[in-house]
Amino acid sequence: MTARCSTSHLDLFTPALSTGRLAASLGCSLLTAAVLESRISGGASAPDYPSPPDWDEALLDDLLLGRGADEAAQRWKGAPDLGRVLVYGDYDVDGVSSTTLALDLCKSKSTAAKFFIPHRHEEGYGLHSSLLKDLLSYGWDTLVIVDCGSKDGALLDMALARGLRVFVFDHHLPEDGRPLHPSVVNPHGEGGCENARALCAAGVLWAWAWKYSILPRKTLEKMTDLVALATLADCMPLTSLNRMLVRRGMDVMSSLPRPGLARLFARLNLSAPSITEESLTMRVIPCLNAAGRMEFADTAVTVLQGSSRAEKGVEDLLALNKRRQTLSGEISREALLLLERGEGYVALGEDWPVGVLSGVASRICSRNSTPVVLAAPVKEGIRGTVRVPEGGDAMKLLSGISSSLDAWGGHRYAAGFSVSRRKWKDVASFLEREMASMEIAPPRLSAVEMDPADIGLNEWKELSCLGPFGNGNPAPLFFTARKGKERVLPLGKDGRHLQIEKDGIRLLAFDGASDRDALNSSEGWLYRPRLDCWKGTERLQYVVDYVVV
Repeated sequence: MTARCSTSHLDLFTPALSTGRLAASLGCSLLTAAVLESRISGGASAPDYPSPPDWDEALLDDLLLGRGADEAAQRWKGAPDLGRVLVYGDYDVDGVSSTTLALDLCKSKSTAAKFFIPHRHEEGYGLHSSLLKDLLSYGWDTLVIVDCGSKDGALLDMALARGLRVFVFDHHLPEDGRPLHPSVVNPHGEGGCENARALCAAGVLWAWAWKYSILPRKTLEKMTDLVALATLADCMPLTSLNRMLVRRGMDVMSSLPRPGLARLFARLNLSAPSITEESLTMRVIPCLNAAGRMEFADTAVTVLQGSSRAEKGVEDLLALNKRRQTLSGEISREALLLLERGEGYVALGEDWPVGVLSGVASRICSRNSTPVVLAAPVKEGIRGTVRVPEGGDAMKLLSGISSSLDAWGGHRYAAGFSVSRRKWKDVASFLEREMASMEIAPPRLSAVEMDPADIGLNEWKELSCLGPFGNGNPAPLFFTARKGKERVLPLGKDGRHLQIEKDGIRLLAFDGASDRDALNSSEGWLYRPRLDCWKGTERLQYVVDYVVV
């Protein structure tokens, strides 16, 4: 989806003689030197070139995961057998990845290990009292909770009172002023260090297992694929630690992917050795997410486990993701109309499936650089998803109305909540007022001025060593000016996408038809190269992200 960028909010870097000297001194291409120099001159921290060491055990060993980490390790290692283990997870990619990881950790120390993930529509996020009571009636010995549980001290006490061992591994923010339950390992609580607070739930669990040698470290290294998927899916900041974990996880996926992932790669026409963070975030992760958004997240766990049902699970994921894409497109159009009519920030769709709202809200927020709340009915209540641009705070927003909510939680830029139907009108009015007064400046974008004809496949592969790219280490953007001779042509059969022919090279503008006039009259385009592998042959595509006006 293309967005607009004003020239007043664009910082352009034009390669100069100094760029050539930097390339010569580093022994790298002009492209890599230009990206490095642009980030240094812009005041941002640029990755070292060549990249820092792939694996730094000291960085892992020095992590402080919070006050509960030591005690959890003592209880885990002190138990001769964990007995019958129930892993309770969440339905997004971090949740299914950490669920799979927890099952892997339990294999050698349990008589049986099963998992349960609540249904997004029927139960919603987190622990639920009635649900947990029902689950505990089956006679488990150990309860491992991942990607939730930090706010559920009373329910954890209930499980402990029934004689269970309880372990919680989470990264969600605890409630202000309330200490975490002793069973919880969460670096956002007392004793956690800044590096550890950047981890997703799968990262917290994996780092705990590494630090306390729950499994041999060589074995744990092979499980970093789960951490990489979860880190990218949850848009965690790519600190030096996360960057290292994602890089190692991508190496694992490229060289020896899990059987279920290998099957999914093949069905998506992705070559494992050519896997990039973009192919994961744009193609693989949406398929894994589709399970929990459309039906049951169990399918994604089945694929990640690589069980005998993984092949069918992959086909199910592909079908679910196709349904999700169709629904998301329809809901996006409906939501934009509702928001425009109301000139507001909150939209309720009586017929919307709640599972796809977060993705739609993220795209609207990103495209319009405005906060947005999308909501839909679930049983007797309303469930909403909040997205705010940089500068906003979704958790602070919801905390101001928390007494009226049945449940809420999330992160600074993305959060969710549940509310009764009778309180919805007041909650919606509050959110409208607060979001209208939220001070959010349009984001400043930085780009290197360079035509796509000057970016070749080998140069792009060299530049990728500065990755993985994502939150905190953004993929470089490039600017190419409109000269007036370009042709804007349709791309695909449905008329949604466009292509710009420029100097013999095609720039791809996905969903560009909705802003064709701007594409035709713009100052130029901000684009990013993308590695594509088609029938075993690698090539570069050039994707337009912003129309410069």
